[in-house]
Amino acid sequence: INIAFFEQYQVPGVLAYAATVADRVRGLEVGERVALKIVHSHLLETPGFFKRFLREGQIGQSVRHENVVRTLDCDAIGSDHFLVMEYVEGQTLAELLQELERVPEELCRHIGREVSKGLAAIHKAGVVHRDLKPENVLITADHQLKVMDLGVARLMDEAVRLSQTGAFVGSLHYAAPEQFDG
Repeated sequence: INIAFFEQYQVPGVLAYAATVADRVRGLEVGERVALKIVHSHLLETPGFFKRFLREGQIGQSVRHENVVRTLDCDAIGSDHFLVMEYVEGQTLAELLQELERVPEELCRHIGREVSKGLAAIHKAGVVHRDLKPENVLITADHQLKVMDLGVARLMDEAVRLSQTGAFVGSLHYAAPEQFDG
């Protein structure tokens, strides 16, 4: 993808950019904004990281729903591995909670309904998110919600389990109940 403009964001473990498409690419229009998630090269040396990164791209491309951030491509150029994703202008639910301190009941209900729709689409694709938390939910200015970050998602037809090493994967306080089956 030929990118005309970059704007860097802070995301742990990756370089995250908002970018503008400069040349027509299948499925993208010239001038369209996308998000690029580029893996720090040292993380590719971590056992299992590259496999999880590729799985995130594959899972993200298989889920198509208005309440899930779309993954458009997963690729590599040389040693740079990246995801091209839908660009969503907004803030995380964690940022909103910090800003408001208390969420009005109607907004709280809306958030619950919309996140549930996103999770239902993810589950319909045969996937358990495994790291749903306020930091992984985006909310736009017009209150559209999008679930993001399928980096530790697991396909349901794989054994829903702890990681290979027995270490917990995800955020314990927000873990999917399916992770504790068996």
